Amino acid sequence: MSERDQRGRFVRMFGSAVVTQAMLSAASLLVGLILIRRTSEMQYGYYVLVGNAVALLTSLQKSFIQPAMVTRMTRLDIAGRRNLIGGLLREQRQLLPLVALLAVAVTVLLWAGERLAASTGILLLVAVAAVTAALYREFFRMVLLGYRRPVEVFRADAVYVVLLVAGAAAATLAPWQASAAVVALGVAAGIGGALLARSLWRYEAWNIAGARGILLEIAPLAIWSAAGSAIHWTFSQGYNYLVAGTLSVSAVAAIAGTRLIMMPINLLSTGIGTLMLPTTATWLLHHPPQRVFRRLLLSAGGLALLAVTYIVIMWLMRDWIFAHVLKKSFAQRDLLLQLWAVAFVLMACRDQLLYLLVARGRFRSLAALTLASALLSLTVSYLCMRHIGVVGALYGILAGESFNFAGITILSYRESRHGGPVQVT
Repeated sequence: MSERDQRGRFVRMFGSAVVTQAMLSAASLLVGLILIRRTSEMQYGYYVLVGNAVALLTSLQKSFIQPAMVTRMTRLDIAGRRNLIGGLLREQRQLLPLVALLAVAVTVLLWAGERLAASTGILLLVAVAAVTAALYREFFRMVLLGYRRPVEVFRADAVYVVLLVAGAAAATLAPWQASAAVVALGVAAGIGGALLARSLWRYEAWNIAGARGILLEIAPLAIWSAAGSAIHWTFSQGYNYLVAGTLSVSAVAAIAGTRLIMMPINLLSTGIGTLMLPTTATWLLHHPPQRVFRRLLLSAGGLALLAVTYIVIMWLMRDWIFAHVLKKSFAQRDLLLQLWAVAFVLMACRDQLLYLLVARGRFRSLAALTLASALLSLTVSYLCMRHIGVVGALYGILAGESFNFAGITILSYRESRHGGPVQVT
């Protein structure tokens, strides 16, 4: 394949990934708008809390499996890849039902002991089912993107999006709207996951008997990646639970509602990121880390420019958006929007630089940095919320993101100056 053909294929892959993520971004935005417009702040807040829990668990799965999987896939032949994917899938199928049953048992016991209200018990039970379906879906998405098959992912995600949006709209007619919306999420994820599994099987069938003990084998590397992901979630999404515990579930709606306007920035970055890790790993096979770092800097700069452009447009339209789109009025909404804007630009740039460190296995350093960022973020959030209310949570998020961005930039620059082999540090 000529260099021109390679570049064309690269552009098409990224185009597909961006289109897919734009579609998911639109779906997430639509679901949020439907729920925030047609439900109470408390019901919307409960859905946000469950949605963030789903995001945490799918992120943990991805961070545990994806780095080792992608690194091995770039070096294995067809038989090796089939064994690898089959082994990962088999062990996931063995582990997930056990964890789900344990979660159900704990929920039923608390409900029977009158520690949970009926509405909360139902919400938790349907959340367990939705999480299980979401984990299966994300597994097959991760594998297909590792194979660089974004078109197949787009087709399945299109079905997922239609079902999710339609289900969210129907959920607003139910008595317990948050629970009904979570059911819709689980159904959409289950059907979307089945379509992804079929596409993967047709492209390169897995060997379900292959790679015995693969999760234990990758654990020494994967546990640091998962720990970093969990800690990062703590300060990037955990503030919602801190807000709910310190203030109220309704206060979560104020933060989530203003954040909703900035979500396309994050989802665009995530869309590009679905292919950035395997792409970065491939780059490192052919180029020194310093050159790869420069490419990632260019990617971060491009995303920052797009993010700032979007922010300016949304800022000029903010009165109309709150009055006619969200149909909600939050205290200190302009300050919340300003803080979210700065935080999202930092997130978008940081995520691009992160891939060099992930591809080179620097998970311990990342985990330590993320832990420090999370502690700073939650501490500042809690102290500020006690004195100035809900906007204090955003000051904590911004403090954590700024510290994390600075740390990632420094670590990535240092890694670019080191041309040694990949290792876990």
